[in-house]
Amino acid sequence: MYHKAFKITFVLLLLVFYSCGTNPEPINYGKDQCEYCRMTIMGNKFGAELITNKGKIYKFDAAECMIHFIHQGKVNYSDVDRVLVTDASKPGQFTDAKKAFYLISEKFPSPMGAGLSAYGSQNDAESFRNNYTGVINRWEGIFERLRPKTQ
Repeated sequence: MYHKAFKITFVLLLLVFYSCGTNPEPINYGKDQCEYCRMTIMGNKFGAELITNKGKIYKFDAAECMIHFIHQGKVNYSDVDRVLVTDASKPGQFTDAKKAFYLISEKFPSPMGAGLSAYGSQNDAESFRNNYTGVINRWEGIFERLRPKTQ
């Protein structure tokens, strides 16, 4: 009897542990709504996801929406476990936002008009820059560039 109770407790603990995981959820393009601007997420070359330490997932139609969401204090940045962006060279696939390379190009428009696209590798970012022109930056630069101006 004691052995059976231990097994049940162990299984319940595993379920609780896995239900609080911080694994990303795929964006359901054409159905999911951006947490920041409330637009339907459409373009599979864009999109972002923020996962809190408690496992809460927020989805965005563009990296700039996620960054604005953070800057406006909609979530405390110290409570963020992961930030992910869609790799424009691999539509629908996430890459770590803090390790990504970002292209700012007027010739490759993003859903919110910043011309911001993300890439998992520098080579992919450079390849897109060769096709669309623009400037490549990293997370820290993009995060600061999109910080609201104080008046």
